Amino acid sequence: MDTPAPAQSAIPDELIITLRKPVTLGTETYTQLVLREPTAAEWEQWDGLSGVVCDQKAVAVVSGVPLPAVRMIGARDLVQGARYIARFLD
Repeated sequence: MDTPAPAQSAIPDELIITLRKPVTLGTETYTQLVLREPTAAEWEQWDGLSGVVCDQKAVAVVSGVPLPAVRMIGARDLVQGARYIARFLD
């Protein structure tokens, strides 16, 4: 008998993280990350990576913020975003 999947209802559909310190890349300044459940194709883009490189790529892909800008955000904001995304992948 199949075991039912755990309820995902506790995960909000969207998470907006206001960056503690905005980052500027070129002429664009980023003040927040808007995150949601990744698609399978998005997940594939960081599958096989590990550690902070994986977290940076996942947050960049899902938020649409360029990877070089994501690499400049504070660790607490990055970890918060990566943990939110990871909840969908358990």
